[in-house]
Amino acid sequence: MSEVKKIATRDSYGNALAQLGTELPAVVVLDADLAAPITPGLFKQAYQERFIACGTADRNMIGVAA
Repeated sequence: MSEVKKIATRDSYGNALAQLGTELPAVVVLDADLAAPITPGLFKQAYQERFIACGTADRNMIGVAA
């Protein structure tokens, strides 16, 4: 049996966002001041023009998304 490589969920999330950004140019990431803990920073580094930091205003982020 092959060994399963375990990685943190937040790292998987960050990697998936970066991959989606490559495959789908319409993907935009909104961040609610969680860039460090959940690592969307990979997406931000690659696609800064499609990364919107909304600060701690989570409710406002819904309006930005709309």
